[in-house]
Amino acid sequence: MPARKTSSPAPLESASPLDDLPSLRGLVAFDVTVRLGSMTAAASELDTTQPTISQRIRALEEHLGHPLFDRQGGRLILNHYGESFHAELAGGLGKVCSAVTEARRKVHKPTPRITIAAGAGFAHVWLRPRLERLEQDFPDCHFTLLPIDRDEDPQMQQADIAIRFGPPLTGDHRDTLVVAERAFPVCSPDYARRHGLEKGLDAEALSRITLLHLDMRDTRWLDWATWCRHAGLPVPRLDKAFPYNNFPLTLNAAVNHQGVALGWSHVIQDLLDNGSLIALTPHISRDRHGYRMSVRHPNSAVIQPITRWLTREFSGLEIPGPTSRQP
Repeated sequence: MPARKTSSPAPLESASPLDDLPSLRGLVAFDVTVRLGSMTAAASELDTTQPTISQRIRALEEHLGHPLFDRQGGRLILNHYGESFHAELAGGLGKVCSAVTEARRKVHKPTPRITIAAGAGFAHVWLRPRLERLEQDFPDCHFTLLPIDRDEDPQMQQADIAIRFGPPLTGDHRDTLVVAERAFPVCSPDYARRHGLEKGLDAEALSRITLLHLDMRDTRWLDWATWCRHAGLPVPRLDKAFPYNNFPLTLNAAVNHQGVALGWSHVIQDLLDNGSLIALTPHISRDRHGYRMSVRHPNSAVIQPITRWLTREFSGLEIPGPTSRQP
């Protein structure tokens, strides 16, 4: 007869160290009692009662299988076992509490919402391409860009940071000039070669090239007629000039070899740097005109680093070359 097979008992699963951890409340009650020297003081710090602290420590001692204090005449004195246990516990428990506090702080910390208002052309051509870097440098902030062309628009006036173009605003002490105006003709390198514009514009060149301009009447901005008067050049016939209703479209036409537009150094720097456009002479500078920044709460610890960031971005954008300066 074959031997009967007996089944061996299944191996017991090894217990995880986490399965035998005492209550965190008991550990905290013990740690605070040791630090402050009494259960009454610990109860005050933990916003509970002395009997509750006593119960938690008793439960911890039962879990560990050994008393932590020598209780003599109502006094609590750490015994040798309690001293050793607290020395091992304090550092780790402090790290756990700090980690929990930091995690809760990040969850409940409000995200500052910063609104930056600027002219539509400037917001599209200069500010929008820099938004990603701005968000990377200030990851705790949420930014909203408002393209607004009218200074009197309530959203422009209520924005945390407003970037305007023009002369100083009357009565606004927060209004700061960050870059003075410098305007000059721009076109694609190909258009300049085809029309012999490498030496800049003169009366003869103005009479035969296509001028691209904005079809808007805003005295803050130079148009071709005003630019020519400042540059000391005769105003050409403008009935054949091609009008656009916004600045990005005007620049796009210039990039695509369709004519010559007026450009401002602080707006088109990126297009000059990447070779899409070249700057022609003469250059016109008006010291009282330019981009101005108004900050609604200039002393805010949140806003100040952002305005410094924007000011640094504005720096170094002047284009060298011959300049005809006007007041």
